[in-house]
Amino acid sequence: MTLTRKKLAIIVLAAVVLSALATGLASVLIRSPAEVAARTAAPQPTPILVPVEKRRIETKVVSRATGEYGSPRGLTVTRSALKTGPRVITTTPKVGATLDEGAVVMTVSGRPVFLFSGAQPAYRDLGPGVRGADVAQLEKALARLNLRPGRIDDVYDAATGQAVEALYRRAGFAPIVAPGPVLSRAEPLETGLVAGGRSSGGVQLPADEMIFEPVVPLRVSEVKAGLGAEPQGPLITATDSTVALNGSLTIDEARLVKPGMEVRIDEPTLGITAHGSVVEVADRPGTDEVDGFHVFFSASVDNPPPTLVGSSVRMTIPVSSTQGDVLAVPVSAVSLEPDGSSSVRRSVNGKPELVAVQPGVSSDGYVAVTAPSSDLKAGDLVVVGTERR
Repeated sequence: MTLTRKKLAIIVLAAVVLSALATGLASVLIRSPAEVAARTAAPQPTPILVPVEKRRIETKVVSRATGEYGSPRGLTVTRSALKTGPRVITTTPKVGATLDEGAVVMTVSGRPVFLFSGAQPAYRDLGPGVRGADVAQLEKALARLNLRPGRIDDVYDAATGQAVEALYRRAGFAPIVAPGPVLSRAEPLETGLVAGGRSSGGVQLPADEMIFEPVVPLRVSEVKAGLGAEPQGPLITATDSTVALNGSLTIDEARLVKPGMEVRIDEPTLGITAHGSVVEVADRPGTDEVDGFHVFFSASVDNPPPTLVGSSVRMTIPVSSTQGDVLAVPVSAVSLEPDGSSSVRRSVNGKPELVAVQPGVSSDGYVAVTAPSSDLKAGDLVVVGTERR
């Protein structure tokens, strides 16, 4: 069967069209190696730019600590050579009570036990004619209580005796007045071996009626001996009435923190904001019930809020800072050059320019910089990294 001329023309035309389509499709699908590489290559990195800032840089230690009353210590009563009868506790303070200087801590066999501030503990009866550092310590305490002990020296004289008598009268007790012969029989043998150790008689302050503590006032945290008990050993556990923050630092942090440094307390969830200062940093790890990888520290608190005791709070200790606002850049903007110098890369008209800088204090991801040989200023853009888009 032969094709008509019309059908032949249609077939030829279709072949031409199909050939053209095949050629076009091939041109779309087939790529040279160079074109393939260009299309599949990763995008060129683009610098990430941030502005140079003017800000204050402060290096600080941030830690947590718990509000507590000061270190606990036991209060004991020394025996008096003036008393030979049985001793029985007749009154005790309440837990939580604050004991100021001159307060009656408790009574033993109806006699008061006074609290004074002083580093040297009571160890002997004091009376007229007795000399020593403990007498001077007593006179200083009596002076602080406005009892007029006369000249502050190491001699228990008539003025000292009058002040002691006034102390007892103020508290509602009669003082003990003993004549010389009675004292000579009651005093232990070693009293006569110490210069200024023997009393000549008059108003006495027995050893078991005074307690000296280095820090006063105190807060009663526990009464260890009840009514009717004999006063032996620690009778009361007391702490400083001031509130302290006790916590721990890492060994590296402890090297930066020194007594006297400012402490900022800020715990928004508890509504606690306060200030204080570092009091103590232990000289080695592992003390005061802290593990061997941390160092104990304690800080005092100015006007502590009532909710601070027993609370764990965030505290900040500023270590060093710049004097006001300085040029600052992110730490990632500073590079260390092969010669040991530091630099940043400033963007100028879209091109990086190397600027030598001297880094200073750093904190919170920023570092203070100076550029002695450049006009680097706030607002300049510096490179902190790159990204691919």
